[in-house]
Amino acid sequence: MALSSGASAMSVGDVYTLTARSSDGFNVLYSFDSARSSSASNVGPGSSSAAIAGFIGWDVTALNGNTYVGTMKTFCVEIAEGFPDDPIDYTVSDLTDVPEETPPGNMSANQSYMIQDLYNRYYVDVAAQDTAENWGDYLAEQAAFQLVIWEISHENFATSTLDAMKGELDISLGAMQITQDTAGAGIVALATSMISSLGTGGWWYSATDPWVFGGTNPDNQDLLIVVPSPAIAGLAGLGLAGMRRRRR
Repeated sequence: MALSSGASAMSVGDVYTLTARSSDGFNVLYSFDSARSSSASNVGPGSSSAAIAGFIGWDVTALNGNTYVGTMKTFCVEIAEGFPDDPIDYTVSDLTDVPEETPPGNMSANQSYMIQDLYNRYYVDVAAQDTAENWGDYLAEQAAFQLVIWEISHENFATSTLDAMKGELDISLGAMQITQDTAGAGIVALATSMISSLGTGGWWYSATDPWVFGGTNPDNQDLLIVVPSPAIAGLAGLGLAGMRRRRR
């Protein structure tokens, strides 16, 4: 989440009142079945649902009941639930408290660490339009990032260590799978590259001081939000710049 008004921190339990204003990214077809193993074959587009993979833009109108003016961008962590309400009150939560609905249910600690590693490597570049070569790249990068979030948060893992769980991640296979890429955007290939880099050089996460949080509402789609911080800016260029060079 990027708060334009310069807020410096947030706490678990804070309540933000949000009004939807934009949704960027690409349409994808997906299939989720919590009973499937992480290696289950792709079911194909005939057994799929549609979703938009990318940022969701919001206006912030209140914080803990007090008038507040700002904006934020978030990612979805609960693919099967929509946004029936507007505005929506979102409560800041630990990553291990999202998704709320079962299936898939709350993420494990290791799933939350994989999410943190993904954000540490790619979030700043994904969030910055001016770092992309063009608008199409910007949309593709945020869509691919969203696919990896869904894969981590919805997969049916059989293992319990970070390295082993990474080996079960596959955008096109398993309990959570993308069954059709969109308009030749190549976002599945880009998401696969992001997955391949997870844990490289060590897993980047904090068990006690994360800057990525959940946003929960019992009747609306759960979100992933971030704490605005100067430290985040230092992460820029760690992931996508190298990918873009390889894609040229």
